[in-house]
Amino acid sequence: MKKGILSILVALVGFFFVYKYHVKMHEIHYGIISGKQIRFIFIDDLVSFTRLFKIVMVSLSLLSIYLGIIATIKKHKIGIIGILLAIVLCISAFIPFWKYFSENITTAINS
Repeated sequence: MKKGILSILVALVGFFFVYKYHVKMHEIHYGIISGKQIRFIFIDDLVSFTRLFKIVMVSLSLLSIYLGIIATIKKHKIGIIGILLAIVLCISAFIPFWKYFSENITTAINS
């Protein structure tokens, strides 16, 4: 598999994890997990989970940038797309999108 295509795939996997993370954070903060009870969530566990998420997302974006740079050096234009996606992934790891989800979206996902 070429490095440019692999760079794009790594960035897309990162975007999937960003989406799933924000949906879970929205469910936790608004307590709308259907069929499950949130008994006790320690603040320290939530903070460490958020930090772990950011570390993983930045690592995936750096891997995607690296693969995109290798593809660009080898004269493959698709590496530029991978680099751009990786930069957007790195920025989106630090923006709390879960605050802007509406409850209708999350209830539609759970049903």
